[in-house]
Amino acid sequence: MPNIKELGRLSGRRPAEIIKGFKVLSAEHYIVWDVSTPIETTIIIDNWERNVPYEKTPQQGTENGRGGTNIDYWLYH
Repeated sequence: MPNIKELGRLSGRRPAEIIKGFKVLSAEHYIVWDVSTPIETTIIIDNWERNVPYEKTPQQGTENGRGGTNIDYWLYH
């Protein structure tokens, strides 16, 4: 797991935004992370979005509201 500085460099987000995102992922049980420990101690529980139907593989995905596939999330957000 990268540290917060590396995550900031790779994502273009500030540390506060990264920590907020980690708190949400932890609350939704996608990761296990204690706020009092460094981010690199995080354990990933679920590495795919839940309740998202996939045609064949998660990379192909299903159509979203804009008529594209779930890959649009990674390309445009």
